[in-house]
Amino acid sequence: MAPRVTTAQKDTLSSLQLVLALAGAGVAGYLTWSKLSGESVVCIGFRGCDVVNNSPYAELLGIPVAVWGLGAYLVLAALALPLWGSHAFLQTWAVAFSFAIALGGWLFSMYLTAIEAFVLHAWCTWCVTSAVLITMLLMVCGVRFYQTFL
Repeated sequence: MAPRVTTAQKDTLSSLQLVLALAGAGVAGYLTWSKLSGESVVCIGFRGCDVVNNSPYAELLGIPVAVWGLGAYLVLAALALPLWGSHAFLQTWAVAFSFAIALGGWLFSMYLTAIEAFVLHAWCTWCVTSAVLITMLLMVCGVRFYQTFL
């Protein structure tokens, strides 16, 4: 018999998703502001933040990658809100979309991390932080997906 998932466990995972997504939105928001304003990124620990943020890989379809990340993090935060819980159908779709967005974000983040390592030979503290956050979000959304569908 499969273990039952309690409401408290679901609420904890939703809250964790919300916190991680808002932290990611903060990082992506800062990088978006830096890119759009032309200001240098404060780089802690590494010296390649401006190299990475000003590279041709920092844009996708003419839009800064940070803007795409900000949008993804804000959608993940919205999908973690408890308002979906009052409707089982919407809650199920919110969990599925959360997992899909987190997986897509993680794959793209791993691609960008490989670009940093093997093409640019430069590291951005903020990008690494975002990669860690999306990895943690993927784990949380994966657990939520598993609990909902399996």
